[in-house]
Amino acid sequence: MIVGKARVPLLLLAALSVLLSGCLPSRTLLKDSEAAQARLFFARIAEEAVFPVTASFSGVARPEGRGPMPFLAGVNAASPGSEKLGLYEPMGGAVAFISNDGSLISVIRGPMADLAGLDRDIRIAAESVSLGRILSGAPGHEVSGGEVALGDNGGWIFTDGRQTLFSDPGRGFLAKAEYRLGGVKATVEYPDRSLAPPRVISIAVRGMNVSLQRDQ
Repeated sequence: MIVGKARVPLLLLAALSVLLSGCLPSRTLLKDSEAAQARLFFARIAEEAVFPVTASFSGVARPEGRGPMPFLAGVNAASPGSEKLGLYEPMGGAVAFISNDGSLISVIRGPMADLAGLDRDIRIAAESVSLGRILSGAPGHEVSGGEVALGDNGGWIFTDGRQTLFSDPGRGFLAKAEYRLGGVKATVEYPDRSLAPPRVISIAVRGMNVSLQRDQ
């Protein structure tokens, strides 16, 4: 059978939609009472991070095209608008100092910055994100408005343009979050999480993957 030229693009689009539907995670937008319940869940866990946040971590950074780099990190966040994070190589040499005043995140090179391939200081619009909240397993931004949906694993999903939050299938805690800061996308996951704060955190940003384990 010969198919008319005008119908070929439509058939191709239909076929592609079928193929892609098997690859992309499906979402069903929630409405009314279930939407309110899901939004309240994310708002509640956003408020669960208790300040000040002080913690130390050991981790491994895997920059794209380079070997793994073990490091130590410490965070001291008096409030979401007053946060400091230090990154150090295993012998204690400073790699970078990160500060967040609620509007701007500054990354300042330390004496050992070359180990991480950090060749300059960096400043990124923070857009009210909180590093202390993220490291505590809570949403980086406050939760209000936005859309809520049901994921294909049964978990809830919240998105507002700044952050996309994913609950675990049992809807008990935050399992994953995606953030956009100054045009940069960062993905944060909390593998095998059962309690707050999470013991293990995985971060992917600009071709670098970082694994963190909370020491205290």
